Amino acid sequence: MMKDSTAADSATSNDYHDDFDNTDTRAFWRKEAVSRFTAVRPGGQSRWSFCVLGVSAVVLLILIISISVTKVQVDRKLSAVERDISNLTQNLLSITSRIQQLDKNGEAVQQKLSEMLQNLNVLQVQAQDMSADVQSNREFASQLKCVFNKFKNNDTQDHCCPLDWTPFSSHCYYFSDYGMSWHQAQDKCESMKAELLILKSKEEKEFVVQRTKPHYYWLGLSDERTGQWEWLDGTPFAIVRSEWMPGQPDDWTAHGLGGGEDCAHFHRDGRYNDDHCSRDYRFVCKAHSLTIQ
Repeated sequence: MMKDSTAADSATSNDYHDDFDNTDTRAFWRKEAVSRFTAVRPGGQSRWSFCVLGVSAVVLLILIISISVTKVQVDRKLSAVERDISNLTQNLLSITSRIQQLDKNGEAVQQKLSEMLQNLNVLQVQAQDMSADVQSNREFASQLKCVFNKFKNNDTQDHCCPLDWTPFSSHCYYFSDYGMSWHQAQDKCESMKAELLILKSKEEKEFVVQRTKPHYYWLGLSDERTGQWEWLDGTPFAIVRSEWMPGQPDDWTAHGLGGGEDCAHFHRDGRYNDDHCSRDYRFVCKAHSLTIQ
């Protein structure tokens, strides 16, 4: 009986340990508390792992969706780029084809131009031949005119004027229908074996003036060389005021052409007037009939 009581006490002492020397109040229930917490811990870890796994799955799903959307967008952009490249390629091929066609057209145009230049050279040669023929015909017509005038006027003098020239006494006169400067007119007359008009008589002046009215015509009179009015052959010119326009010659300088007025021309009424030598007026050339044939 005592033995059983001792065993029971021993068992009881294993379940509850009275440690009166320990000041920690938790010591009385230490074994029971430890065993209870140890039993609950595995269940808490499982729930925590499940939460982490769920969050990871959601994040992974979001990443998959995001990547999928991004891939779709990239695929669309890539398709658009491929279409653009295809269009550019087609445009490039089209441009290349056009360039090749233009090259062919350019070769054709160049060949056509070469043919036209050859034809032009042929036409120029033909024109030169025709010009020579025309000049020959003009000379022949001039001779016929001369013979006719001799016959008409019972003229025994052996001289004639070229076509487009007008005879007077023993000279021929060319009245231009276009304008030149005074110096250009002088050169033009010399190129035709003549000289810019130099008057020698009152009758000659009347003959010329009848054909110059109502236009301006240069004549070979100037004060450019010496400051004194003289004819181109150096013969001095005596100024008669009645033969000049009122107040002329005045060597006017306000025309803005530089310098004064050094060249003389026939005015509309046949009187003299001085003007700037650069103005374009008609002109009269004079040549002896024997030197101009």
